Amino acid sequence: MQSFYDGTTDLVCKFKQTYVHPVYGTRTVSSGDLRLKKPGMMVWDYEGKADPDFYVDGQKLWVVEHDTRQVVSQKVEGNSNLAGAMKFLFGGQKLIKEFKVRMAPEQPTKSYGMPGHKVIELKPKEQNPHYKSLLLIVDDLTGRVDSFVVRAQDNSTNHFVLTDVASNQNLAAKDFKYVVPKGYVETKQ
Repeated sequence: MQSFYDGTTDLVCKFKQTYVHPVYGTRTVSSGDLRLKKPGMMVWDYEGKADPDFYVDGQKLWVVEHDTRQVVSQKVEGNSNLAGAMKFLFGGQKLIKEFKVRMAPEQPTKSYGMPGHKVIELKPKEQNPHYKSLLLIVDDLTGRVDSFVVRAQDNSTNHFVLTDVASNQNLAAKDFKYVVPKGYVETKQ
């Protein structure tokens, strides 16, 4: 896995997200396109207009709510929730430094495993208010993460399956910069 991410400068794929909240008995499925570029740039472009899109250019995060025509922006620095997501999405030595890494137990492996993949569990060494663990479903041959699960403190799960993955596509940094469209209201945090 480490060698795949060390050799990857950018990544483009489609994603399917399944969010399950056991307390409320809800299950929501969304999908869209994901683009990642080192260092610290990403775009989550959801298909549904009711789903917000996320843009990160390494310095700033924009959450775009198309249905309400609002954009919430904030600096990446100091955002612990975003920092955790960046670490496991971009791989690297920071995973071992900041997470306890082990093969996942039997139950999550049964629930989320895929043929030809290993399920790795990451638990933050310092308690995180947003999530208690992450599962990475890693291709045995390539070391690429083809699926991941964020297990939240409230026992909800956010399961992402990545398909049509292409790496090292020479994505331009300018494509990760968001410009607030006319008619949208931006709130800076």
